[in-house]
Amino acid sequence: LIARFDPPPAALPEHASKKTIEVWTTTCIVTNFGMRDTDRLPHRESAQHLPLCSTLINPANPNLTGPNTFPYFPRGGPQPLSQPIRPAHHIMGYVSQWGGMDVGSGMLFPAEAIDGLVHQLGGLRLRAECALVPTHHYAHAYRNQQSEPKDTNSSENDDTPAKCPVGAAAMTSPGGDELQKHYGTIIHTTPPFYNYPPSITRDLIEILGIEEVSDLHLWSRELLRSCYRESFKLAFANKSSIEGGQNSLIPNPLRLFGLGKPPTEQLGTRLAVPLMGAGCRSFPKDVALEVAALESASWLSNIDCEQKMKDTTVVFGLLEKADAEELSTQLEKLLSDQA
Repeated sequence: LIARFDPPPAALPEHASKKTIEVWTTTCIVTNFGMRDTDRLPHRESAQHLPLCSTLINPANPNLTGPNTFPYFPRGGPQPLSQPIRPAHHIMGYVSQWGGMDVGSGMLFPAEAIDGLVHQLGGLRLRAECALVPTHHYAHAYRNQQSEPKDTNSSENDDTPAKCPVGAAAMTSPGGDELQKHYGTIIHTTPPFYNYPPSITRDLIEILGIEEVSDLHLWSRELLRSCYRESFKLAFANKSSIEGGQNSLIPNPLRLFGLGKPPTEQLGTRLAVPLMGAGCRSFPKDVALEVAALESASWLSNIDCEQKMKDTTVVFGLLEKADAEELSTQLEKLLSDQA
């Protein structure tokens, strides 16, 4: 644990729930940040020194397919519209092209990304839930979410209606037993590729409540901020609002098999949050850290409608200690400015 942040006491009304941000370092947020059987720990008191999160944010893709569409993909995107022209190989240098594209800054295999590991541990049950998530109600506003269009009239452009568009969030259970050992709920959200965000449309600007921008990278940054906002909103919602949400409820067929059941209590009491955008989406590290700090500080300072909620915690898990310390420094400055 690197740092912990609470809102200023003066900002909290009486009977309001407690909100906290924690910043940790970890080698793997998927397997190290989830719930544990504390009775089996060597020392019972050591449980207080573990993240013990009940919900995980998973940086996904718009169709929630995990790594099933492609066996490997280029870091930083865009997503090609066709399969690799050569099979995957354990030596990364063997792969020179994918879908006719040069590898650019390098290739990633599924287990090297959080989404890939989540789907490997969630197995077929998670894949089935994701397949039945309905099309998002504002998917129509998007163009070229993860791919680079050849031209505006090309039939190959990927405009498939999305279940979880860039900047949005959707919820499922963890699926299979392996992931259930760690989490009770998965919040999927789709960050943009830094250099290949969705096309800017007026409908999308109005829907997401984003200020109109002309710069490509500012647009990517605003979409990444939306990922945090929508994920926090969904993760910390109460059960009744989740059951009423279009993108939160898994359709009825899974209920017949005991899948896709909404949690019996408020979601996301402790939410595991990776540094979104800084991996396969190729955001510059400083930009990814700034966005994470801005949106989590905003969440911590927002006390509207919190009185009926349980205590909630955003728990960042970062690989590098230097990044965790930088995030902590930015949070401290932002929160002191708001005090």
